[in-house]
Amino acid sequence: MHDLKKSRFTIEMPIKADMETYMALYQTMTGAFVLVPESDWSDIFNPSFDLSDPELIDDLRDQGFLVKADVDETVVFEHWKQQHVHNYDTITSKVNVTRKCNNRCTYCILDYEAREMTPDTARAMDEFYIDTINYRRPFYVRDDYLGGEPLLNTRVLMASAGRRFAHCRKNNIDYAFTITTNGVLLTPAIVSKMKAVGLAGIRVSLAGPAQVHDPLRPSATQAKTYDTIIKNLKSVSGMTPITIECQYDSGATDYRLMPEMYDDFKKHDIAINDIHFTPILKKRGECRFNTGLGDPQIALDLMKQAREYGYCSEREAPASLCRADFKAMFVFDTDGSIIPCPGLQEGEMAYGHVFKGVDFIAESQLLTRKLPEKCLDQCDLLPICMGGCRQQALVYQGDFAGIDCQYDTQRLFLDDYIREMAVGALAQDEEAQEEEAQEEVTCMEKAA
Repeated sequence: MHDLKKSRFTIEMPIKADMETYMALYQTMTGAFVLVPESDWSDIFNPSFDLSDPELIDDLRDQGFLVKADVDETVVFEHWKQQHVHNYDTITSKVNVTRKCNNRCTYCILDYEAREMTPDTARAMDEFYIDTINYRRPFYVRDDYLGGEPLLNTRVLMASAGRRFAHCRKNNIDYAFTITTNGVLLTPAIVSKMKAVGLAGIRVSLAGPAQVHDPLRPSATQAKTYDTIIKNLKSVSGMTPITIECQYDSGATDYRLMPEMYDDFKKHDIAINDIHFTPILKKRGECRFNTGLGDPQIALDLMKQAREYGYCSEREAPASLCRADFKAMFVFDTDGSIIPCPGLQEGEMAYGHVFKGVDFIAESQLLTRKLPEKCLDQCDLLPICMGGCRQQALVYQGDFAGIDCQYDTQRLFLDDYIREMAVGALAQDEEAQEEEAQEEVTCMEKAA
């Protein structure tokens, strides 16, 4: 028997096709996927296996599915984690240009604060950010401007994006930004101006069709907002990619009405590139939405339904990593604070400031997170979780360094992803075989 074992980060799924059983393998650390005959996979762990296919063994080792028997994979994970935590190939930021909002969404996790970023603070923020870019030399810079409602402070947003865009273009760095908006103030003129300084797409919050959206996301005067948003989306459709951020109540059944929203998109000829679904999460303090993630099957079914309507892009493996854990991901608050999560109040848990830089002692204390043995030494999903959402750990446990384990949800989505990958791979293989057979027939006909 060779001195190898299955990596603890290997997920196995039997797939039956054409009277044969395959084993679909996904490695949660490397992101590798492979489909092999089940017999070949099981033979590897047979004591009498004679390594008759060393190429297969080499491939599986290279992709991380097999490791030496004496390898401590907890150590491997820690090394892998540090490489990712300190990877600056892409630098990203989320910028709260304002905490003012023209809506009063019933489930917003942020308390209303009538504060916004000043031009001077924005300029200092961009100087700090550009200094970081110059020092780290990333290939890509990706930013998201949000709030509150970012279009209530368009002047600061445009000035900031313009500075970043100009600097990156001058230094041959690929730059793009998005905005996350409630859509009420969207106009073609605003989108056109933002495109000139790097806008790559807009993310618009909708909770479903009018009868679902309007009670959940009313204006500050409690007026309905759905029809206004649909009208605005129609006016900017085709100018830039549009992603819908759809939050639904997992404790209710109105998510079943989503097709009515899709019909509205079709009726008004609105081009939607993608739809992301997130259950309304519990917030700190009094909250009537306590179901949280609820049944994860709801989210999976919603995603699949949207794809049937053509509203979801190519799938990726699920992950619940927290941006607070990554050095190249910044969150700038309205007062210039550097905070670990956009879901916090102004300046909360700040570990730095754009006028002073990062307080590394404060950062080290804030982001210390001790994973329990169950996570660190046993969990096969650790690389796509690393402890989960810190904001939700804060909500439920009062501890930003706590653990938000959503294993069942992640596994449901991952298993479905693996199954879909396997079906696609088998279809491609069948198509290739048909093409090869057709080529043989053509060659024989020519020879005759």
